[in-house]
Amino acid sequence: MAEALSRILGPARPPLPPLPTLLLAGPARSGRSALLLRCGPAPPARGVLLAPRPLERLPPGGGARVQRLHFLYPPTLGDLCRLLASLHEAQPGPPALLLLDGLEEYLAACPSARAAARLCALLLDAASYCSRRLGPDPAGIPGCRLLVSLKLPAEDPEALEHLPVVRRYFPACCRLCPEAPAGTAQRVSVCLSRPGAPDRKWRVEFGPEGEMEVFSGTEAQTMLPGSDSWIPPPVQPWDS
Repeated sequence: MAEALSRILGPARPPLPPLPTLLLAGPARSGRSALLLRCGPAPPARGVLLAPRPLERLPPGGGARVQRLHFLYPPTLGDLCRLLASLHEAQPGPPALLLLDGLEEYLAACPSARAAARLCALLLDAASYCSRRLGPDPAGIPGCRLLVSLKLPAEDPEALEHLPVVRRYFPACCRLCPEAPAGTAQRVSVCLSRPGAPDRKWRVEFGPEGEMEVFSGTEAQTMLPGSDSWIPPPVQPWDS
């Protein structure tokens, strides 16, 4: 996932270490689904995106990375668990990227912390099994990466049930925090935290037409709609 973050948010100095698993967490309208989709695999690799229901809208223009995703919509916790258990049977082979949008909806169906832990473990096991089937990439990174989005309550993020369990299984987290609008622009602060390393921070600014600026330190990078690095504004209805 480090290479995906570097592609979307701009290169980090020093470079990010390998991140085989990553949690994207933020409140409604923070761009979680947009970031998730833009982490799609580069050809010829392919990926799977799981969500409790069909996405209402995809990024305009799509791009090759979104087109490499196979969309599956298990509506219930049981359906998701059965799908993950059979993912190794996917044809023409296991995916190199496993994306889950809307983890909070499946967590809400978990009756206990133990059930939430089983769900998180099943996600990691599915990615691990696919990695063993695929083998490591040339850099030695596991062949299947896992990226999960989680919507947090806006008023009190810590109030989300089973959040401590999720943190235990996904120690690397990219936190998205909307800031006060600046004119017609919408700003989102992005903070990547992981154990044993300093936080990395970016600021993303979305314009009224979908143009995006990424600020890291004193540097800024502009990405326009239609480019492979564009993330739609977080006000889109499909990122509720």
